[in-house]
Amino acid sequence: MKYIFTLKYAGLLFALLATVLTAQAQTGQVRGTVINESGEPLVGATVFIPALKIGAYTNELGIFSLNKLPAGKLDIKAIYLGFDTLTQVLELKEGDNLTTKFVLSQREVFAKQVDIFAQQTGKIDTRQVTTGITEISAQDIKILPSVGGADLAQYLQVLPGVVFTGDQGGQIYIRGGTPIQNMVMMDGMIIYAPFHSIGLFSVFDPDYIRNVTVYSAGFPANYGGRISSVIDIKTRTPDFRNFRATVNANPFTSSALVETPLTKSRKEGGGVGLMVSARNNFIDKTSTTVYPYVADSVGLPYNFLDLYGKLSFSDGINHANVFGFAHQDNVNYEFPADIGWKAAGGGANFQVLPSGATAIISGQFAVSQYKSSLKSQSETFPRESAVNGFNGSLNVAYIINRIDEFSAGLLFYGFGTDFTFTNSFGLVTSQADDNTEAAFYAKYKKVLLTGEKDNTGNRTERAVIEPGLHVHYYNNQPIPQFEPRLRAKINFPRASISLSTGLFSQNLLSATSDRDVVNLFQGFLSSPLQLGNQIKNTTLQTAWHTLAGVEMEILPGVTTNVEGWYKGFTQLVNINRDKVFPTDPDFITETGDAYGFDVLMKMQTRKLYLYATYGWAKVQRNDGIRIYPPVFDRRHTVNLLGAYKWGQILAVGRSKTGRRTQFGESQYEFSARWTLGSGFPFTQTQGYFEKIDFSNGAQTPIATQNGSLALLLSDQINGGRLPYYHRLDFAFKYRHSIRKAVLLEWSASLINSYNRKNIFYFDREKFAPVYQLPVLPSFGLTMKY
Repeated sequence: MKYIFTLKYAGLLFALLATVLTAQAQTGQVRGTVINESGEPLVGATVFIPALKIGAYTNELGIFSLNKLPAGKLDIKAIYLGFDTLTQVLELKEGDNLTTKFVLSQREVFAKQVDIFAQQTGKIDTRQVTTGITEISAQDIKILPSVGGADLAQYLQVLPGVVFTGDQGGQIYIRGGTPIQNMVMMDGMIIYAPFHSIGLFSVFDPDYIRNVTVYSAGFPANYGGRISSVIDIKTRTPDFRNFRATVNANPFTSSALVETPLTKSRKEGGGVGLMVSARNNFIDKTSTTVYPYVADSVGLPYNFLDLYGKLSFSDGINHANVFGFAHQDNVNYEFPADIGWKAAGGGANFQVLPSGATAIISGQFAVSQYKSSLKSQSETFPRESAVNGFNGSLNVAYIINRIDEFSAGLLFYGFGTDFTFTNSFGLVTSQADDNTEAAFYAKYKKVLLTGEKDNTGNRTERAVIEPGLHVHYYNNQPIPQFEPRLRAKINFPRASISLSTGLFSQNLLSATSDRDVVNLFQGFLSSPLQLGNQIKNTTLQTAWHTLAGVEMEILPGVTTNVEGWYKGFTQLVNINRDKVFPTDPDFITETGDAYGFDVLMKMQTRKLYLYATYGWAKVQRNDGIRIYPPVFDRRHTVNLLGAYKWGQILAVGRSKTGRRTQFGESQYEFSARWTLGSGFPFTQTQGYFEKIDFSNGAQTPIATQNGSLALLLSDQINGGRLPYYHRLDFAFKYRHSIRKAVLLEWSASLINSYNRKNIFYFDREKFAPVYQLPVLPSFGLTMKY
């Protein structure tokens, strides 16, 4: 009852807040969007009025707001790097709140000279707190030498603070958090299985990705329900003007993406568009022919299928989308396990700038489901797990004084879990549960300005402070979780200092064991009602983060970022792998600490791209009996990435049929990547013995019955260390166009070029190491129309 009343009050507060913000009207306001001809928002575009020397920048949604304007006729300009400048003349009356849009065309002359990037590189963003945040564009993903084509999973491996445990069966660990503690979202929809079992591929095709924001720690108040990190993926808007198609083929995967307008919009920058993507992996079939030396000539037993579709409606200012996905993954290993999973879901989102009001209203709703099973030769019974649920949000935002922002919203979640696990003693742990959650958040970003102005009338930014509050309600917990958040930044000439801190909680947990040889199975559970050695007055997983960073622009186009971070896991819930008797608890609690620092240097010019990171980290867990490092505790990580482009720019132009094309690509491109990681911890083998199965109890003929081979492991969990991991990859691309309508990209790559034998796992029964991927040459062709 208390929960219902609390939700009611939160809903009334949100409704009142939305009413107040929508009703506010400052005298003389112009707001709107800046987009390209395909309807994509242009982030960081400048909108200003030269006569008044008043200007503003577009935010991450491409929205701007010019406040406190005098009545009369106004000439307003919109400028964005690489696009033509556009001027609008608006008649503003006293008390008016006008909404407009700027649809900018890509500059053809510019495209023949330089490459187009989403934002200027090498510049410090003085208007945003960027500590713990990495922005990834589709161009970033595609510049990396990769196995089987560009993929988000492979690019995430080079980010600061990210640990990747292997090419086959690997998982992504972000600054001391486990995969289940990372929230992965696509257009607001929670994705429970974002990566395939082979570890080299995500379920997302980079051809439909607009941008990815990775919050490695200290994420803001509009995110909740996870205690480590957030990966927020935004997809592109389908082209509203032209039919487009992209087809890719290589020995690992093939993919196709088609987008087409469904109506001819009367309004520039808007319309109705459809985008459909399909990607298939068939390395289990091709590897036996193309790579017969892999896995003792039996090939790589992985295959998957990813489908995605999106229908978009827009008038250039307001928009709505309907989307859906279906993913499938199968692994057929003789040892250590066979695993398969399926996931599907769909949803819708919208964004509205009400005419005559000052608020930005957005929302989304999505449903998804996931089901997996694992059958291991070392276990009598299979593991099974399923999760299905929904999530949604309703948000209101307001741009104050052209640059400050206030936003608040309601978030709601629901999920059901069904899990079954049998340990080595034959004792079954199972759970079937349904849960609902709701949250309210509010955050305010205040930018403190200096008295100096640039040529667009914008004053320079001295500091940014972003306090926030996230209140999360769990239906299976006695009290709500109050989670304050704070992010701040102070700017200096060519440098800035940032910090971030906050509290976080989580209900969903995983049954993945740190003792598993390979973590192929992701068992989903909700926090149980009873725990062994419970630490807090809730059964939730909880943590707090703090991090600080220094960012410097040491040379034009070159930035350096140094961040130190700490995550205190004040309560973690794990399945009790040491359960011996039926009376023992199914779940236990642990605490943990994770801390380290990361150094990043990045340089980007028209032709040259250089990227280097070094990270040091330490992660440990305490189960009340022992302190031990988990399997992803990697001390040192180094990533070096370089790319060089040259040759004729395949420019923006028109084909003989009159169709406008936008390639903007160099004719040649060469890239290289080297990665180094110190060894992961593992539990050492002490010996072997014959294990008798007492299936007949006291009548078991132990003198004559043959036993099975069993292992005696060290009592020091993860006391040993594997050798260092390192790998060098190369890629070369050649592009040419056909009648300015079709772009052909021929690519060749060499993965693990010096054939380093990196350990995948150690087969204890055969007493032999199993290695990661060997040297893998690959050729591919991509066609864009």
